[in-house]
Amino acid sequence: MKKKSFATLIILSIFLSSACQSGKTMRVDSSQVTEYRDLTIRDLDEMSSKMFPKLMQSTLANSQDLQPPKLAIGPMTAQISVEFPEALRINRLRNVITQSGLAQIAGSNSGSSLNDYIRFAKSQQGRSGTNLPDYVLTQKIYENREYQPRVIFKTYTYILELVDLRPDSPSLGSVVVSETETIVKQVKK
Repeated sequence: MKKKSFATLIILSIFLSSACQSGKTMRVDSSQVTEYRDLTIRDLDEMSSKMFPKLMQSTLANSQDLQPPKLAIGPMTAQISVEFPEALRINRLRNVITQSGLAQIAGSNSGSSLNDYIRFAKSQQGRSGTNLPDYVLTQKIYENREYQPRVIFKTYTYILELVDLRPDSPSLGSVVVSETETIVKQVKK
């Protein structure tokens, strides 16, 4: 009997010591996956893989042509404490777009502002045969922190938007469709 109690005590202590590690970041979502760092490039890949097909299935994003719409990957707005190399982020987003088969990449110039894209599209109004992208895809990432006594909850909101660049469209320069995903992570203080 004492051997059983002793073995149970050892197993219980191992379980408790492994469950009480400090400095852990935990991703709080339906699957309750534990992670050891803040927002990662993998998180953005997973979110954009879910969001992009929804974005392109919108009736506003569908073109009347038999060809998939042409997209330019535009600027990224990030108000977060984590930094990602921009070239890596654009490359990963380009992979998501091409693997989906729902759009063609017409280029990417993260150095240009959204206003530059719109201004150029407006200058092409009435011209035939322009080789403009139909839309520019913009990304926005925001971080919000909520401080609790022993933990910090970090909510990351990732937004993909399609801005219309078709020169003869009445919605030229407007966001025609937007998708949002949110991920919450819990960081122990």
